[in-house]
Amino acid sequence: MSVLNSPIDLTLYGCPMHYIKAKEAISHIELEQDIELLVNNGDAVTQVMNSLSQDGQQCEITSEDVLTTTIRVRKKR
Repeated sequence: MSVLNSPIDLTLYGCPMHYIKAKEAISHIELEQDIELLVNNGDAVTQVMNSLSQDGQQCEITSEDVLTTTIRVRKKR
């Protein structure tokens, strides 16, 4: 499993832009490669994870702090 360098920071974007930026970042990696996304806590985490899962990607939360959550996404399609 290879994870690209540092997380892609999506904390500056609201819905639906954080999803669009996440999808764009995923389009630049190979199948079965992982990428990490940094999103604001709350609805953004649920929205991004649900949307990417519906697209067929595998998502898991890898860390959380007071303001942000890091989501690891494995490209499946």
